[in-house]
Amino acid sequence: MTEKPQAMLVNVGGAISAAVHTLNEQQPRFICFFVSPDTKSSIREKILPALNYQPEHFDWIETPSPQDLVACYRALASELPGMLKKWGVESNQLAVEYTAGTKPMSVAAVLMTIETSSQYFYVGSKDPQGRDRGGIGIVLEGKEWTWFQSNPWSELAVRARQEIAFLFNHGRFADAHERAKRLSAVVPADMRKVYDALAELIEGYALWDRFEYKSAQNKIFSALGKLKLYVAGRADPLRPALDVVEQNAEFLHLHNEKGAEAQRLDILDLIANAARRADVAQKYDDAVARLYSALEALARNQLLNAHQIKNNAVKPEQIPESLRNDFVRLYSDPENPADDLKLGLKASYQLLHALGDDLGKKYQEQEVELNKVLYARNQSRLAHGTEPVKPETYQKLRDVVLNFANASEDDLPHFPILEL
Repeated sequence: MTEKPQAMLVNVGGAISAAVHTLNEQQPRFICFFVSPDTKSSIREKILPALNYQPEHFDWIETPSPQDLVACYRALASELPGMLKKWGVESNQLAVEYTAGTKPMSVAAVLMTIETSSQYFYVGSKDPQGRDRGGIGIVLEGKEWTWFQSNPWSELAVRARQEIAFLFNHGRFADAHERAKRLSAVVPADMRKVYDALAELIEGYALWDRFEYKSAQNKIFSALGKLKLYVAGRADPLRPALDVVEQNAEFLHLHNEKGAEAQRLDILDLIANAARRADVAQKYDDAVARLYSALEALARNQLLNAHQIKNNAVKPEQIPESLRNDFVRLYSDPENPADDLKLGLKASYQLLHALGDDLGKKYQEQEVELNKVLYARNQSRLAHGTEPVKPETYQKLRDVVLNFANASEDDLPHFPILEL
């Protein structure tokens, strides 16, 4: 049995004993009675006088047609959310007492709350002697027994879990996170920590996808530990994904260190991020922007690590004589000619080539083809033009960047494929 609810939706029928029994037992601060025109008067005349405590507030929702399931559901759907908001009660703090009322009223109460509430109550009898008509009639007064029902959604949530997996696998992390948190709110307490951990894991990958590496590492490491404990010793469909998560966690750990290896991993991650933009979202402009950034980073890192040159602060004496005069003329700040030079992508690769660097040689060998690709990139809306990037432009630039990075598909970090 979980903690007592803050609020309760209570079906009211001809007999009031179930409502009175559960309310006295649970003592919610707020009560919403679900009534028909014939049972509304029972609230003040019979139920409230029988309570052994004083609720903070009560209200009611009246169905115009207690025999009509759709009418019952509409009545709740139109009024219950506003009532909870007025009380300052979250939907997962609402319990449901669905014993009395017509069967359509009971079904409507469950349907309306099944994705948010985690507590349901049904008043019956522990044995046949507690009912009239030979043990099959209504519960006798004084023989009531409350049956606490966990939300059946936790057992019927296959579709919800599949939806979470689908959203995650298609890069819709915010939606997947919201679904996981919603499911966490309605499952039994022992499973709540599992879905909370799943939501934390999804949040970690969302952070990673936004390049918030430190926060992503913390979230993913935390969630991984909790989910590994959960799957230990059981055949769970989540297990294969956790093997990938473990590899990803190690990647993030190394990425967040300093040095040349961390720089290389950062470039690999940019390429992988671009692939998610292209392959999952078909956002080729975004993908090419990331590849362009990786291409810039490759040159920047190589100049710094192999030649101790910062491409945003290049001293003229660091430039070979064959390029020096042209570079000073082209890249000096006219207002501050004595300042160090700042080199863009093309100039950085030209400098690498002049320095005899292998990366600069690769650039020279592919310069003509690369210029065509970069021209197409420069015409995109995320650069300087209005033309959308085509898939083949993305693919050509991706091949160049992988070649420049001496990397293959197997070197890239891949997010897990969730199966739930």
